[in-house]
Amino acid sequence: MREAFSNIGYEVIEVTGSHAERRALIRDVKGRISAGLSVDFVYSESSTQPTGFGEPVTRATSYLRDIAFLRFCQRADIPVGLFYRDIYWRFPLYDALVGRPMATLMRRFYRMDLRGYRRARLRLFLPSMRMAEWVPIVPQDRFYELPPGSDAIDLERPVQAESNRAMNLLYIGGLGSEYRMQETMRAVAGCSDVTLTICTRESDWEVVKSEYRSVLSPNTTVVHRSGDELRELYAASDICSLLMEPSTYREFAAPMKLYEYLGHGKPIIATEGSLVGEFVTANGLGWAIPYSADALRTLLNRLTARPEELEEVRERVRAARLEHTWEARAVQAARILLTGMRT
Repeated sequence: MREAFSNIGYEVIEVTGSHAERRALIRDVKGRISAGLSVDFVYSESSTQPTGFGEPVTRATSYLRDIAFLRFCQRADIPVGLFYRDIYWRFPLYDALVGRPMATLMRRFYRMDLRGYRRARLRLFLPSMRMAEWVPIVPQDRFYELPPGSDAIDLERPVQAESNRAMNLLYIGGLGSEYRMQETMRAVAGCSDVTLTICTRESDWEVVKSEYRSVLSPNTTVVHRSGDELRELYAASDICSLLMEPSTYREFAAPMKLYEYLGHGKPIIATEGSLVGEFVTANGLGWAIPYSADALRTLLNRLTARPEELEEVRERVRAARLEHTWEARAVQAARILLTGMRT
């Protein structure tokens, strides 16, 4: 978003870095604002951890300074918005991730952050408005939807697929308890003309691979790549998958990978009933089906028999993807902060 704001014409003053670096920058910017610096708006993003907990503790550590600075800006009549990233801490899975004693302690700090946002009268950006019902303390009228975005990948010269090769599904992401894909693998194992590539961290795969042993087939390849190495995976894929076991979190989660897939011009298969599933169905960008091997196998067989359906969806994705770039999100955030408009 920082780069996107610059790309759409804003001069950006950054207040980022370590506790000590932010302390110095905050002092400087507050002085400049008090001296008359004109600032159109302030955009901030929360960490996945409570404020101040995402870095080592030093003598400069403060768990209040960042929110106090945002409150200062608001009092100086500068519109302030903060992107509230996720709400995992409200769910039992958070206890499993960090342990119950730590989870209990950290939840107190998450709530302290939200009380600070409420007192500062910040606008809170959420990945989806459905997430709002899970965010306590802050009044509902302070929430605005701001989904993730994607880079505008150059698709001028797409890789031409060989007509006789198998259809390739691609999944990039985690494989923990919230990303169960056994039914997806089971379906692909039963389709001789379909392959599945799963790209995940090697450490993640080592933890869960025993759970997938019974459904892993020669049709599925697990790889561990990142950065520019992903380009080759996208180029070789026909469809990207976000088909995974349903959960309450999936009903409102707007995953980064959804928009990354769109940025690469790839149609998407998603879980019926999830926010992603509703999004791709409403916009004609893919298919939402029940999380079952039979449902996926039926869809894949249909697309194999009717390649024109896949091509029609691919063209819609390529046309729609520029509506979901980071620059489009920066324009959206600026409009909300400057006018209060929700659409």
